[in-house]
Amino acid sequence: MKRVLFIQHRAPYGSESPQEQIDAQLVAATFGLRVSVLFQDDGVWQLLSQQDGKALERRTLGAQLQALELYEISDFYADAAALDERGLEPGQLSLPVRVLDAAALKTLIAEHDLVLRF
Repeated sequence: MKRVLFIQHRAPYGSESPQEQIDAQLVAATFGLRVSVLFQDDGVWQLLSQQDGKALERRTLGAQLQALELYEISDFYADAAALDERGLEPGQLSLPVRVLDAAALKTLIAEHDLVLRF
């Protein structure tokens, strides 16, 4: 089974990219690919449990991320440096992520057949 790593690196509501990437993750999982998701840079903001997209007339991204497990997407990772730079702790996050340092991130990326960052 091919392994695909999606790198979420944008803030949750600054563009359509996070939503488009979730849609792509669902399509990949539907076609039998093993999907993993890495949150880096401002993408770690997508993981906050206290978010609501209604004020911006958007669907709440956190709720959609939690639904990924229904499609057998459960390998979630977060960049330790990105969390630290933004003052975020794993307990504040809406998904059970594995927090990885720089060396572990390189290994994670190398383990996947395809890496998508958009």
